[in-house]
Amino acid sequence: MDSIKVSLATHSTGYFVLMNRFAQILLSVGVALTLGAHAQAATSVKLSDIELQGLQNLDSGTVFTYLPYRVGDEFSETDSTRVVRDLYKTGFFKQVEVDQRGSVLIVKLDELPTIGELKFSGNDKVEKADLEKALKSAGLVKGRILNRAVLEQMEQELQRLYFSMGLYGMRVEVKQTDLGGNRVGLDIEILEGTESKIRSVSFVGNSVFSEQTLASQFDLGPKNWWEFYSSKDQYSRQKLAADLEKLRSFYLDRGYVKFNIESTEVSMSPDRKDIYITIGVKEGDQYKVSGVEFAGATVVDEAELRKLITIKNGEAFSRKELTESTGAMVKRIGNEGYAFANVNPVPQVDESNKTVKLTLYVDPGKRVYVRNINIQGNYLTDEEVFRRELRQMEASWYSGEKLDRSKFRLQRLPYVENASIETKPVAGKSDVVDVNVGVTEKMSGQFSVGVGYSQSAGVLFNLNVAQSNFLGTGNTASIKLDRSASYSSYSLSFLDPYWTVDGISAGVNFFYTKTDTENLNTTVISRFVLDAYGADLKFAMPVSESVSAKLGFGVSNSNLKRTSESPDWVKDQDYNFYSITPGISVDTRDRIVFPNSGIFSGIYADVTMPGSGLEFYKLNADYAQYFSVYKNYVLKAHGLVGYGDSYGKNYSYVNNQGETIETPLPPFRNYYAGGVRSVRGYEDFSLSSGAGTIDSNGDPMGGAFKLVGGAEFSAPLPFLGAEVEKNVRLSVFYDIGNVFYDYRSFDSNELRMSAGVSLNWISPIGPLILSYALPFNDQPNDRLQAFQFSVGSGF
Repeated sequence: MDSIKVSLATHSTGYFVLMNRFAQILLSVGVALTLGAHAQAATSVKLSDIELQGLQNLDSGTVFTYLPYRVGDEFSETDSTRVVRDLYKTGFFKQVEVDQRGSVLIVKLDELPTIGELKFSGNDKVEKADLEKALKSAGLVKGRILNRAVLEQMEQELQRLYFSMGLYGMRVEVKQTDLGGNRVGLDIEILEGTESKIRSVSFVGNSVFSEQTLASQFDLGPKNWWEFYSSKDQYSRQKLAADLEKLRSFYLDRGYVKFNIESTEVSMSPDRKDIYITIGVKEGDQYKVSGVEFAGATVVDEAELRKLITIKNGEAFSRKELTESTGAMVKRIGNEGYAFANVNPVPQVDESNKTVKLTLYVDPGKRVYVRNINIQGNYLTDEEVFRRELRQMEASWYSGEKLDRSKFRLQRLPYVENASIETKPVAGKSDVVDVNVGVTEKMSGQFSVGVGYSQSAGVLFNLNVAQSNFLGTGNTASIKLDRSASYSSYSLSFLDPYWTVDGISAGVNFFYTKTDTENLNTTVISRFVLDAYGADLKFAMPVSESVSAKLGFGVSNSNLKRTSESPDWVKDQDYNFYSITPGISVDTRDRIVFPNSGIFSGIYADVTMPGSGLEFYKLNADYAQYFSVYKNYVLKAHGLVGYGDSYGKNYSYVNNQGETIETPLPPFRNYYAGGVRSVRGYEDFSLSSGAGTIDSNGDPMGGAFKLVGGAEFSAPLPFLGAEVEKNVRLSVFYDIGNVFYDYRSFDSNELRMSAGVSLNWISPIGPLILSYALPFNDQPNDRLQAFQFSVGSGF
């Protein structure tokens, strides 16, 4: 039998596409002619063997997978075309040749090279690892067979990565290097170019709202000079889609129910540095609400549901208000046990009067009760510790409000990283659900040794061993030590937050402190030494979800000592105190550290009971409210008032003139103000006003009446990363306050003020505070300190 050869060859990938097309033509014509010439002689044989020749990197098993014939199949010259075509389609070969020697089929192959190495250059703005990751996600890795399609895909993936960063002017140049063994190295040179910027966002077809108003709805747009950290001028298709949806909502929330975006055009300057966005809109007419009616089974009193509807007759239709109103209705109905309630608004549009009449169809579904509540993820904590925080009970009607509150309480536990609540229908029953509560626990133990610094107290050393989930019981136990040159404190405490099943907490604390103001790095406080030790027993009873009543009892001893620099009021004396500390607090904050919203306030009293060495009382009221301006941008308003006086045995001393002076409070228990945690811009403890607040050395000695307040606007630092954003806040503030001898001495003209900037960081060694303040309404004798800071615990 005459042998016949059918082959297809391509040259290097440099002109792969051209030769590909040319080879296909040759294949069709050449094979047709050859087969025509031998058509008469063509006979088939049963293949006894198949030989593969020329393989380098591919294994024979892979080739046999794509071969259309096997040993034992009938084969003739006319079948050679199919072999060549099928193997060529794999994209593995640049030449395929088929020969036949008797009953043996011989396939000669010339493989395309594989990628043996990837090198990048010119990538100043993107790390090599990110480039490799982008290519790997598309399967472009070492060992991949190289052809023109692979090169084009590689360029597309790199462009996609750079385009997402706004670098639309980038180019890719690839050079090939022969590595031997039919492998090539790719030297990928990236010409990053300059970052493309959005220069304008314009609108066509708008007449009701100005272009400036519409552009303000977009996150994308030209950047203002003060937005140096913003990326709003970097174009992104996803961001534009989100902005277009915001624009649509803007019109729909103002009654333009027929509003439509007619066109969106994104164009670039010839040098690809400037991006121009043009939006074509059709505003339509404004429609107003002509009425709101209910239909279906409302379950809850209709008058109560109507209070939840914010859309009013005669006002412009608002999709946002409609969605919020129906959502509030579903939530309210759900609190009655209807877990799967639905409210469908059906609008009736009156084109002639340009009004919309709304009918709210209420479908409560079946009333549902909770069968089982399953706690999941509690590997370290007793299940009961989490169950006692739940407000939804088993074998009771479902309540969405109680489930939300349960989740809120779980997330506030110091040993819970995250909490989730899922409602799952019970198979075969339409009126029963199970509730799955998932908790992600975090380490509740803390062992820290830290060194800090305070401008007033100097170097601070602290040791803290605490466990907020002692042995998985939810109880808190701690040992704490704080030391500096002027202050020493040792304490041992234990708290059971559920001393009773009703949620009454009980805690005990043993302490010892020593204060030596002579070693303070400041000259603005009276010099004395005070040793104190004692124990406190405290109880707290929940009045409601956010209100707690507190009651404490304490026994302590205070030993006051003079120093060589002590003023005349300091005398060597030992006092025993038996105190009671009632109070009430309100806490609606969404979280304890850097809250976004809520109130934290309280009224407290500290009264030494009859029989104590000195008989006096102190009343304190503080208030702080947090307003979420935007996401984690928060405005805080706060104030504190403190007042104290004697009611029996009071503190008295003989001054330098021989006069006996009686003070409202023992001076060592006076109020003080000024410093980084008080009125910033003034030295620690330095504020005082009027007679009786300055000692015989001319130093402030505090007073029995204190008034401090202020406002603070804080923001995260998002451009430094998520971890930093979570633990750092930058703020601008306004502080006001002072200390007076007593409330009768109060004078609003004597209030000191300051304004400035502050940085707060929850650092591994404790809270760090940096502030720079400019005092005003200050007086010549005030002791100012513009820059202040404190690290760790302070005195």
